[in-house]
Amino acid sequence: VHMVGGWSGLVGAIIIGPRKNRFDADGRVVPTSGHNTTMMALGTIILWFGWYGFNCGSTLALSGGAGNVAGKVAVTTTIAAATACLMATLISRMLGGTYDISVSLNGILAGLVGITANCSVVNPWHAFFIGLVAAWIYYGASRLLLRLRVDDPLDAFAIHGACGAWGLLATGIFCTDANVQYAAYPNVNDACERGEQFGVQFIGMIAIAVWSSVLSGLTFFVINITMGLRVSDQVENEGLDKSEHGMQAYSADMFGASGVGFNGGNKIAPNTENKLAAPPAIEPVGVPPNTIEVGS
Repeated sequence: VHMVGGWSGLVGAIIIGPRKNRFDADGRVVPTSGHNTTMMALGTIILWFGWYGFNCGSTLALSGGAGNVAGKVAVTTTIAAATACLMATLISRMLGGTYDISVSLNGILAGLVGITANCSVVNPWHAFFIGLVAAWIYYGASRLLLRLRVDDPLDAFAIHGACGAWGLLATGIFCTDANVQYAAYPNVNDACERGEQFGVQFIGMIAIAVWSSVLSGLTFFVINITMGLRVSDQVENEGLDKSEHGMQAYSADMFGASGVGFNGGNKIAPNTENKLAAPPAIEPVGVPPNTIEVGS
């Protein structure tokens, strides 16, 4: 599921090209940041909470021992996400020099994606290493795309494409036949112990990557040559909020007294329309002699 979206997003990002001013003339990355870290954190928490419905709910039952499986899945899901969050935070500090909250939040998603395919067939301690590796894969894939000058604004490929592939491979690496039977899968064999399951997972990973890339590439290509994928330079400079919704979602004034903000990586002039007049200055009232001021 995640690989389909991640690899399709990668093809779309390549075809549509980078945003204006995302890279300078020498190909170096122009730093950009999100608009609201609080909303980023809220969205991540909502996703994390919903992931339990996706992973645990995939048991499709609570009776006959399925409730126990769902409980175990909740444990592995939590461990992988938390571990990836902490690892991503440390990576951002070690390699980037700061504790980047956006990297930490994306680390949570990387861990969740990495554990999804194997959440019911691995042990809880396996989930720790799956989340640990997922954080490195996410960070490495994200930086690799920037080095290749591929602009993936949401790190969709790094999180869903690369970590989705890791999740498939991790299934073959960490699965045990006992866990497969405990999860009530119908195949009664020793495919995990013999390594056969890893081969199946690897072939599946290649098939999904090729299928998703080819079909999405054809779709994006047809759209690009017919109606087009990219908006005009004017619309990109103004921001899609204005062209699609008739308003600016972010006021330029919030970025400082200079009145210059960023929208999609492009400088925009401050919005001076419909501004209220500044209130008149209030002259300070003198304090009579021998009078004690309140608070002194």
